[in-house]
Amino acid sequence: MESFLNALVSGLISGSLYAAMALGLTIIYGISRIFNFGHGVIALIGAYIAWIFVQNSKIADTSLLLGILVAIVFLFLLGFLLYRYTMNPLMKKPNWEISTVLFMLGLGILLENVILQIFGPRVKSIPVFKEGNIRIGMVQINWHEIIIIFIVILAIFLLNLFFKHTRSGQAMRAVAQSIPGAKVVGIDIEKIFGYTFGLAFVVTGISGILLGTKYYMNPHIGWEWMVKGFVIVCFGGLGSTNGAIYAALILGVVEALATLFLSAMWVWPIWFAIFMIVLLIRPQGILGGRV
Repeated sequence: MESFLNALVSGLISGSLYAAMALGLTIIYGISRIFNFGHGVIALIGAYIAWIFVQNSKIADTSLLLGILVAIVFLFLLGFLLYRYTMNPLMKKPNWEISTVLFMLGLGILLENVILQIFGPRVKSIPVFKEGNIRIGMVQINWHEIIIIFIVILAIFLLNLFFKHTRSGQAMRAVAQSIPGAKVVGIDIEKIFGYTFGLAFVVTGISGILLGTKYYMNPHIGWEWMVKGFVIVCFGGLGSTNGAIYAALILGVVEALATLFLSAMWVWPIWFAIFMIVLLIRPQGILGGRV
């Protein structure tokens, strides 16, 4: 029973990380209809920026916070400028759906190789936020995992406030519902798409930092994160942020229980088996809709 409860908690923690990772992918697709196949590498860039600051400072806590802030600014600008100078021209051409997917896939491969050349192939990790653990009944959890859960919940809460109570967030929701309708009421679609890419890159980068503190990172791990994010957003419902959160938590628990009762090698087959069953029964995912 104790092993089961600890596995369940571990699965929820992993699921919260996967939820943060999938949100960036969901935001971009839900609003712009572009599927970002460079998603995992964007997460990795955020993680490596934080790692650089941690490695070059004697005060890990302060340097990690500074690294997160720099990653947020850098990734927002990267996302905004990437849309303005690459996605925007591509979206004005015929067959832009395929062109944008191929471009983002190529960009992901390019950035992966740039990261490999700069940081090398060796595995790296980001120090935890806080050492030590606590025990609640039969469940043992460390402080770092508690902080991760708090950050993910806070990020989801702030995103929810942003989409519901700010002009930019409301405009994004309007664009997600209907681009022609948003144009009719005077929304600047291109500006909103630029903000969407910036916001999604920020969320993705933060998820990469959190993943780097709990697991490890190398120049190639971004593709594993990408595949997991793809499964989660399709499972939850393309474009649905709530669906992505629920799907991530479900698959995180499945991963932990599969590892406990079978072995880690069964995680991917079980993930995809559940994924295909859901698509057969409910092709739109467990929750349809956008943002």
